[in-house]
Amino acid sequence: MERRLILQRVRDAALYNAMQQIKSLESKLESTNAHYRSAKEAWEANLNSLEETWRVRCDTLRAQNESYSGDDIKKELEELKLRYKKLKEEHSSFRDLADRMIEEKDNEISRLVDDNKNLHQSLESRPRADRNDNYNTGMNKQDAASISTAAAEQQILILARQQAQREEELAQSQRHILALQEEIEELERENCLHSQQESMLKAELRNMERSQKREGVDMTYLKNVILKLLETGEVEALLPVVAMLLQFSPDELQKCQQAYRTSADVPPSPASDTSGSGVSLFSRFSFS
Repeated sequence: MERRLILQRVRDAALYNAMQQIKSLESKLESTNAHYRSAKEAWEANLNSLEETWRVRCDTLRAQNESYSGDDIKKELEELKLRYKKLKEEHSSFRDLADRMIEEKDNEISRLVDDNKNLHQSLESRPRADRNDNYNTGMNKQDAASISTAAAEQQILILARQQAQREEELAQSQRHILALQEEIEELERENCLHSQQESMLKAELRNMERSQKREGVDMTYLKNVILKLLETGEVEALLPVVAMLLQFSPDELQKCQQAYRTSADVPPSPASDTSGSGVSLFSRFSFS
C-alpha cells in the first residue's frame, strides 16, 4: 500500500513537472510568435515604405523624363542655322558686289591715269603757247579725276566697313550655334542618365515585387513539385512551375533552361546506362 502511494506521488510529481515544462514551453512559444509577428509587421512596414519611396522616385523621374523635351532648343538651332545660311549668302553676294565695284573703280583709276599721262604727253609735244592755253583745261580734268578717285575710295571704305560688320555677325552666329550644340549634347547625356536610373529603379521594383510574392508560396506544394522534378526529370514541364512559385526573373529562368539543355546534350556515362534510372534527375548526382 505504501509502495503504491509512493509510486502515485512520484507520478504526480513527474506529471506536475511535465505540466510546468509544457506551460514554460507554451509561454516561450507565445513570446517567440509575438516577437516573430512584430518583426514581420515591422519588416513589412519597412518594405512597404521602401517600395513607396522607390515608386515615388520612379514616378518623379518618369515625369521629368516625359516633361523634358529638347524640341525648343532644336528649333532654335534650326532657326540659327537658317539665319547663318542666309547671312552667309548675303555676305557672299555683298563681297562679290564689292569686288566688282572695286574692280570697276580700279579700271576707272587706271583709265584716268592713262588719260592724264596722254594729256601730259600731248602738252609737251605742242608749242608753248598752246601749252599755256590748254594748261587750265588739263588742270580742270585732273581735278575732276582726283575728285572721282576720292569718292571711289570713300565708297570702298564704306563697303569694307559693311563687310567687316557682316563677318562679325557671322562669327557671333557660329559661336551661338556651337554653344547650343554643346547644350544639346549635355541635355542628351542627362536624358541618357535619367533613362538608366529609370531602368535600375524598374528592375529594383520588380525584384521587390517578386520577393513579396515569395512570402505567400505554399511550401508543401513547392516541396511536392521539387520532389516530382527530381524523381521524374520532367524539367521542361516542371521548371516553369518552380519558376512561378519562386518568382524567378526572366534571366534566371533562361539560365536554368540553358543549363538543362547543356546537361541534356552531354551523353550519359556507362554507369548511368546500367543503373536504369535515366529518366530521373538523381542519375545526374553521384553519392559517396
